[in-house]
Amino acid sequence: MTQRAEYPKALEGIRVLDIGNFLGGPFCSTIFAEFGADVIKVEQPGVGDAMRRSGGPEAMCNGVNLFWAQESRNKKSITCDLHKRRGQELIRELVKQMDIVVENYTPGTLRKWNLDYEDLKAANPALIMVRVSGYGQTGPNRHRPGFARVAQAYSGFTYLAGEPGGPPLTPGSTTIADYNSGMFGAIGALIALRHRDRTGEGQVVELGLYESVFRIMDTLTVAYDKAGVVRDRVGRFTPLVAPHGQYPTKDGRWVAIAANTDRQFRAFVTGMGRPELADDPRFGSPDSRVTHSTELNRLVEEMTAQHNMAEIMEAIEKAEVPGGPVNSIKDIFEDAHFWERETLVRYADPVVGEVAMPGPIPHLSRTPARVEWLGPARVGQHNEEVYGGLLGLSSAEIAQLRADGVI
Repeated sequence: MTQRAEYPKALEGIRVLDIGNFLGGPFCSTIFAEFGADVIKVEQPGVGDAMRRSGGPEAMCNGVNLFWAQESRNKKSITCDLHKRRGQELIRELVKQMDIVVENYTPGTLRKWNLDYEDLKAANPALIMVRVSGYGQTGPNRHRPGFARVAQAYSGFTYLAGEPGGPPLTPGSTTIADYNSGMFGAIGALIALRHRDRTGEGQVVELGLYESVFRIMDTLTVAYDKAGVVRDRVGRFTPLVAPHGQYPTKDGRWVAIAANTDRQFRAFVTGMGRPELADDPRFGSPDSRVTHSTELNRLVEEMTAQHNMAEIMEAIEKAEVPGGPVNSIKDIFEDAHFWERETLVRYADPVVGEVAMPGPIPHLSRTPARVEWLGPARVGQHNEEVYGGLLGLSSAEIAQLRADGVI
């Protein structure tokens, strides 16, 4: 299962303690694990992380949840009841040997457990703590519980998804805010590590789920602030350029086309057998194409509907026009590009067998990510290794902690 084992691990020597739950915080530590950090995932004794029970029956294989297996790659699993005083003591002992702690509980929860940043900083002044929550650690909404679906709605993202005049729709996945927040959290932690390397100081990296989505919505904010424009649902086209959208094909699929510039537009309509449209005064400039976008999009739909996907792709590639299929996951599995770039990778696991998963990104030329094992099948699988190896507890002490329900 090890990929590119001959390359060094970029984050080797960095230790991360993941005390979060489900996805928003833990995905941050997954990124660290894929690039070589030693990541220890803390789970609730007996039940484990909520991700082990997410994704529906189709996500299960031989008793293992594949969602968990995918998003807990390269992590070690230990158990610890954070509600119990002895469990809190164990976490504070572990923190002494950690570089980063990741958590995503509702603000105030860790304070109740004596595990807030100030508590952990007392044990390790150089500690970096990544905190992901629904609304952030400050502000009037900080105490509200948060999930990605709600965060995406609150951020303004969901408002834009759907057809004009129709209801707001879920934009593809209800976990976008979780993944985005984990990614921004990892960026923040790397910045904090750089600062710590220079000064020895730890710090807190924190964000709300909604912020990670709000930040990536291009001109939404400035257009409203300066021009009073409230962007609404626009469906499969954009009001800014044309032709720019998704169009039907003869073989029942959809193709995304973005022929924005004059050169691209001329090349596109010529390649599709309608060169006269490039000289039509209604479509002679970017502004005029936007003014007449309804007519233009109808004409493009008529063109694409007369050809199957392969024919359209051949034409737009020859014309050097940006375009591509609107893929289902079945289409993706049949696309050689995903496999050659290891966007899709098959991993072998002793419990679930061989399974395809998204490969780690980004691609680094000297210190690429690697997946050495999938998420641990057993809750607390590494208790002896971590509590015995890092904290020096004896087998008898570990057994007593287990008997007391602490681990």
